[in-house]
Amino acid sequence: MKIAVIGGVAAGTSAAARARRVNPEAEIILFEKDKNISYAGCGLPYYISGVTPERSQLIMNTPDEFREKYEVKVNISHEVTAIHPEEKFIEYEDLVHDRMGREKYDKLIIATGARPLTPPIPGIKLERVLPLRTIQDGDRIKRLAGHQNVKKAVIVGGGYIGLEMAEAFDKLGMEISLIEMQENVMPLVNAELADKIESHLQDKGVKLYTEEAVKEFIGNGFVSEVVTDKDRRIQADLVLFAIGVRPVSELAAQAGIELGVRNAIRVNHRMETNLRDVYACGDCVQSINLVSGKPVWVPLGSTANKQGRVAGTNAAGGSGSHFGILATSITKVFDLTIATTGIKEEEAEEAGFDPVSVTVNVPNHAGYYPGFKNFVLRGIFDRNSGRLLGAEALGKSGVNKRIDVLASAIYSELTADDLFQLDLSYAPPYSTPKDAVTILGMVAGKKI
Repeated sequence: MKIAVIGGVAAGTSAAARARRVNPEAEIILFEKDKNISYAGCGLPYYISGVTPERSQLIMNTPDEFREKYEVKVNISHEVTAIHPEEKFIEYEDLVHDRMGREKYDKLIIATGARPLTPPIPGIKLERVLPLRTIQDGDRIKRLAGHQNVKKAVIVGGGYIGLEMAEAFDKLGMEISLIEMQENVMPLVNAELADKIESHLQDKGVKLYTEEAVKEFIGNGFVSEVVTDKDRRIQADLVLFAIGVRPVSELAAQAGIELGVRNAIRVNHRMETNLRDVYACGDCVQSINLVSGKPVWVPLGSTANKQGRVAGTNAAGGSGSHFGILATSITKVFDLTIATTGIKEEEAEEAGFDPVSVTVNVPNHAGYYPGFKNFVLRGIFDRNSGRLLGAEALGKSGVNKRIDVLASAIYSELTADDLFQLDLSYAPPYSTPKDAVTILGMVAGKKI
């Protein structure tokens, strides 16, 4: 059996490694158009800031290491240009030697990932207007941000990457402006929590411009100014463009593979596409939201790893499933941690629930133990059943533990009363006798 994998990083390498474990006799070949096949993309802001001092710390496996460890033929700087599902072969271009080739397969795994959004804004192709997606992007930004003449950074986009990079640029001593076209930064969370994030950013010296969009980048070769739709002119030595990503699905579509939400590849729980013996995984595919039951596209590294494992298992002859996601995510913004899981009120209503939201200010641990801080915990419950549908948390300490407990509760379809009954760990440095999750369940039970 020959298994071909298109794309590396989280999903593709997970698929290839798992396929090797399931089928030690299979011939496995991986194509990656980049020079790196396995790195921690989520660590790039920390590499740029110097929190993670060495670039090598982000490299999970070099091509040679992966080849030797998993007995996979790795072709870097090879871009797959066409899939022929009837004849079962792919065409590719060797980008180093500028030559074309083809490779037959028995099973095919597509892990082409996602690419940054780059709308046709005048001046967007100026030097020093950069995305942050690959390790090469990180190298360029780190090199520029450390230059003595690069002091003013403008961040376009107030999502995860934009907020993490605000902290990174601050650590490098840069002056930071952040532009977000929506009403609040972090549109994934409730406006009340987003307001707290914005206040914290401003306390840290970030100049914040919400409900503004970029109209033009100005410069002579290099960017020097950003002009917004309110005719505000912001000086810039470097622009990080981080308004989001889109799935790389054109190759799949050209081969006749069905697309779904936001043009992501449609797959079933076995990561199979509509074409026989063709699987897909990672940031290029849609998932199912486990609460609403609706297809969604949420590109996360944790999801990509799991989907890659399932695709590799099934392509190699095993049996695996990935039933869906809760879109659980967390990030650090200066001194705050923000986390979310499940669905919001609007999604709950669309899915037929009668949502009730509950917000509590809860202790991270015992008040007499050093480091005591309150944090915000917010839950969305179904009024009729009491079932927990979604949760958000924001604070300086205690957030990560609770959001994971609540994600597990949503997965298990627990109710507000169930949250009260959970037997959670308690010791003064970590919690209170009534844990934050327990308090949320008690208050929600009363409100319902």
